[in-house]
Amino acid sequence: MTKNDNFKEYGMPVVVLVAICFVTTLLLALTNSVSAPIIIKNAEITATANRKELLPEADDFTKVDLDSYASSSDGKASVTEIYKANNDAGYVMTCTTKSFGGDLTMMVGLDASGAVTGVKVTDHADTPGVGTKDQDPEYLAQYNTRTSLSSEDVKKESDFSFITGASVSGTAIHKGVYAALAQYAELGGAK
Repeated sequence: MTKNDNFKEYGMPVVVLVAICFVTTLLLALTNSVSAPIIIKNAEITATANRKELLPEADDFTKVDLDSYASSSDGKASVTEIYKANNDAGYVMTCTTKSFGGDLTMMVGLDASGAVTGVKVTDHADTPGVGTKDQDPEYLAQYNTRTSLSSEDVKKESDFSFITGASVSGTAIHKGVYAALAQYAELGGAK
């Protein structure tokens, strides 16, 4: 075999594969540069719609930045974002908690008096079925009008009906609401 035959047999396929990888990477980068701003804009539109759904009295929202945010005693639930209604109608807080399938992200609306106006799970990896029954609007409605919770554990709430078999996800949601109520108290209300 000559050097030319070796290059055709071994070198040329490598050159072709490198060229294909380069072109593919270039096309993916181009696609990302076009789609990333659209994805970010759509995510913000969805988040704003969720905030308005949870606090319908609000006219618009402004993000509140703090040095530290409230969290549960075991650190498995914490407030990650706070949006205040511009007309002082209250707050909508985003919380991240540890659930059965991993992180669970939720929003909690609180009116000017500190009462829960709504709870909505916005992202999760829990098992569909028993693990997601705690996310049903009918179940989450139990939090509406509450201004406090007696415990971080849903099973210790005397007047609360929790779902048997879904204790991890139910406790995760409960801890998120608990953290949001604690954050509201730390903020001193909606002033």
